[in-house]
Amino acid sequence: MKQKLGLVLSLALCSSYSYSSADPYTYGITDNAAKNALKWSMGSILPQIPGLDISGLVYKYTTIKNPEDDMKVHVGNHNENGDGYTFRETDDWSGVPGNTILKSFSLPHIPIENWGDGFISIEGKGSVTDATVIYSFRIDECFDPQLNPSCPGYVKPRPNIPEVDIYNALDDESVLDSLAADDFEYDEESEANDEDDEEDEPTRIELGLMASSNALTLFKKYNQSKLINMINMQTNMQTYYNSNINGGIYGDKYKLSENQMPDNTRALRNNLAQQLKHEQMIDMQYNK
Repeated sequence: MKQKLGLVLSLALCSSYSYSSADPYTYGITDNAAKNALKWSMGSILPQIPGLDISGLVYKYTTIKNPEDDMKVHVGNHNENGDGYTFRETDDWSGVPGNTILKSFSLPHIPIENWGDGFISIEGKGSVTDATVIYSFRIDECFDPQLNPSCPGYVKPRPNIPEVDIYNALDDESVLDSLAADDFEYDEESEANDEDDEEDEPTRIELGLMASSNALTLFKKYNQSKLINMINMQTNMQTYYNSNINGGIYGDKYKLSENQMPDNTRALRNNLAQQLKHEQMIDMQYNK
């Protein structure tokens, strides 16, 4: 009994999903539906996915009561209309002391649309603690074949191509009437003399010559030497040579006397010892 209870609770405490490649179903279990109250909504514990049905239920709870008191505990779910039950189980605790009960049920894949709110109700004297209600479910991946390309009946969607009306000028009666006219008379007031307009407009060659002559006129009053001087004025460094930078000599403010820093006699002895050791090592090379 304890091993079975531990196995069920270990599966229930972590809601999971699994998919089998052999069939188009995804299987899973819910979290504890009664962890917050003895009434719950199925929409709050199950994923809102089309094609879902309930295939099993497990519940466990502990009763607190006197052995001589009458008590019944009902565990179930209302139907979708609320006037009946999709599932209901009754445990009669009358005349027995309080204890813990665990039950599991296999259901014939009842669609989620048939399930209403769940409940644990008490009839008589006593109370219920540590209630656990877990549902096992499956999801039909091919409930809507268009959601999965691997489902039978899947139809590859086609792009929605809008219809475009192509205008054909030859089908336009106004255009045909204009083409059928033999003579076209211009309005005398709107007539224009194209020859006069062509004489007044300057040619491209004339415009180019005008632009070049204007450019030469701008620099005509400056000779080459003046132009060079104007350019050199832009790079005159004389103003920088005449600038003065404030400076001076900053003397040392603090001085250290010899009395404040006596010789390190310990370091002197250490240096002498190292020197003697060095000389002994050299003498050993020459067997002295």
